[in-house]
Amino acid sequence: MRRPCTPDFFFTIQLSEVIDLKELGVKVSHCLGSDRAKRRLAKKIEELQKEFKGKFTLDSLWEDDSLKFQLKAAGIKMRGLLKVSDASVSLVGTLPFALTPFRGKIESTLKAELEKILVEGD
Repeated sequence: MRRPCTPDFFFTIQLSEVIDLKELGVKVSHCLGSDRAKRRLAKKIEELQKEFKGKFTLDSLWEDDSLKFQLKAAGIKMRGLLKVSDASVSLVGTLPFALTPFRGKIESTLKAELEKILVEGD
């Protein structure tokens, strides 16, 4: 008689493993403090939404100093988290497999744009 097979352990599979998403990450230092940095980032996001209206959709929610977001452009979705601290801003997100060859370019462009936003002075 066969005994039912019960696993001794359970495992989880992350969604990124199933649909083959890659991680994207950027970190930029600044001297603005978290409140000023957050205001600058929010302002830039508003400007981009106006400038590129209809070309992408952005669902986002600020929770304290973190912005959870989902960006969709040209049928491609990206989810991520932007964290603002007194001395840095970090962005982590998922990158669809189709864009992995461009990962380095995407990260360097994001870093450069964040540095422009967070440069001291107003």
